[in-house]
Amino acid sequence: MNRNKDDLELARDGDRDAFWRLVAPHRGLIFATALGMLKDPEAAEDLLHETLLAAARSIGSLREAPCLPGWLHTMTRNLALDMIRRQRRRRKVMAEAAREARVVPSDEWVQKEAWLTTMEAAIDELPEPFRVVLALKYMNEYSYEQIAEVLGISLGAVRSRLFEARKLLKQKTESLAQAREVDHHGS
Repeated sequence: MNRNKDDLELARDGDRDAFWRLVAPHRGLIFATALGMLKDPEAAEDLLHETLLAAARSIGSLREAPCLPGWLHTMTRNLALDMIRRQRRRRKVMAEAAREARVVPSDEWVQKEAWLTTMEAAIDELPEPFRVVLALKYMNEYSYEQIAEVLGISLGAVRSRLFEARKLLKQKTESLAQAREVDHHGS
């Protein structure tokens, strides 16, 4: 090993051993974050591997080694949220298939689809911290304490973010619904 370079520099230069020396102590953090968000040990294990691969690909963007735990936590959280979104989309497709299997009045189905589309669009427009807290609370059914632990924030911050997220979501859904109404009547 070149003693003039630290492990981060070596990892950036493609040294796999240096990369593993850096990230190996943080595998527990990655797994715990993934498990806390996904509530499934197998999915958490898959996400651990996905996070390590992503970290290996983007180690050059890490500025300082002391930032590594936060960097890995953020990366894990973002990948978990992507996985949650993919699962949500899959569940939605399955629910739509199940709905199509029974007879539903078309106007009711159209209204529900419009509502789902509006909600999804509104959520997608929210700033990331609000999307995350809503996903953890309503899609994963986390308690306030669990959300605080996963995000590393206080209970007060969780309550505040949820309050603001709900307020913003209401505003966004109302404006999107109005825009759709104008588009519908205008065309």
